[in-house]
Amino acid sequence: MSSEHDELSSDVAIAVEGLTKRYEIYAQPQDRLKQMFLPKLRSLIGDKSARYYRDFWALRDVTFSVKRGEAVGIIGRNGSGKSTLLQMICGILTPTTGSVRSPGRIAALLELGAGFNPEFTGKENIFLSGLVYGIPEDVLKSRYQDIVDFAEIGDHIDQPVKTYSSGMYVRLAFAVASFSDPEILVVDEALSVGDVYFQRKCFRRIDELRESGCTLLFVTHSSDTLLQLCDRGIVLDAGRLVFDGPTKPAVAEYLRRVFGTRINIIDDSAPSGAGIHRVEGAAEEDDHLHLAAGGRQELFASRPGYNRGEVRLGDGTATVLDFLVKGQRGDSPIVNSGDKFCLMMKYVFNRPAERVIFGIQIRTREGLVVYSANTFTVENKLYGYAAGDVVISEFNMRNSLLPGQYFITVGVSQFDESGVDIGAFDRRVDSIIMTVIGDMRHTNGLADMEMDSKITLETDVVSGN
Repeated sequence: MSSEHDELSSDVAIAVEGLTKRYEIYAQPQDRLKQMFLPKLRSLIGDKSARYYRDFWALRDVTFSVKRGEAVGIIGRNGSGKSTLLQMICGILTPTTGSVRSPGRIAALLELGAGFNPEFTGKENIFLSGLVYGIPEDVLKSRYQDIVDFAEIGDHIDQPVKTYSSGMYVRLAFAVASFSDPEILVVDEALSVGDVYFQRKCFRRIDELRESGCTLLFVTHSSDTLLQLCDRGIVLDAGRLVFDGPTKPAVAEYLRRVFGTRINIIDDSAPSGAGIHRVEGAAEEDDHLHLAAGGRQELFASRPGYNRGEVRLGDGTATVLDFLVKGQRGDSPIVNSGDKFCLMMKYVFNRPAERVIFGIQIRTREGLVVYSANTFTVENKLYGYAAGDVVISEFNMRNSLLPGQYFITVGVSQFDESGVDIGAFDRRVDSIIMTVIGDMRHTNGLADMEMDSKITLETDVVSGN
């Protein structure tokens, strides 16, 4: 980390310029030994030099700055370079090229027990880490009890940290970092190890630090956490910075890269023009025609927002072919909390069927059902189709869900003659990932109950005012 602090603007906490990190990847351990000696021997005899490794670029030419007091979230797929970036900002790794400059005191929570000596007790590690952060010993002594109380590890504070669980590691590491008067707090995904209670406690502490002017640099895979904590989002992909801006567009860009844009699919057996093509500027194309253009091709798994971990059930009488959120062709399903939206589905019937129903179910990441409905419960109606019939359904809903990511199950089924049991033709469980965005600072939970409040003094009630 550069010490040229005087070159930084007074309102800049971190300046990253052209940051690049290259690693040499060896296929076999002996190749490393060959690389140490053979190129030199080859040069002595005038032979052409050879390499026994391949380059891996963890980061490529990353440039951005963070202002004092700003909260910036870094988001990206696994292997995109997020942790490497944070480690170089904290001075743990040396960049191949480029520079990182920061005049402020950085407290980092990058991995479990980072900076802890496993043989030392929790108490000893508090003082060791605090001194590393630059906190005088007398100040550490005055804050010791606050750190212990926040960590909530009880008598284990006097035991070697090698005996701690992962949750205890995190609690103590975060407590030390957050009570070290950091000007910049750098947090990797380590908080995801703690339980829900501790995570909420940490987020409250982060809010307190931000109110005091602390700068936050936060790495996460959770889009709702980024929306809740951060003013700005940076998206990394394959080591490159691909987006830097407001959090909502950052989440949209991240999801687009995770789930992919729509791909060109051409079925050679289909009539000319039956393939699905992405056409820039064709936003006015009717969504029904767009779904119809795929013919009987099963395009479901090629769509952004498809969950490759879906579970599929049914007897094959019908097939769920395709889906989209109306007006969002080519994008992962992203819906604002409180907005109305339409989920469109396409099915083909492989055999004749009567007493048909179409349904959806929405669940949280933990599997909690938050909404479930079908055409019979909503319309009190059953349908019948012949073999070869292709059907497009529209499910119009108002999104009362609060920010987060949800899994949608879709399916086509049949009521039995008694109207009690349902037999699945094709049920795609947790097949679509829908992201809900909104302002999490106002309400929390799963659903927006649209509370209206009225506060009255008791004296006004008694007096009739």
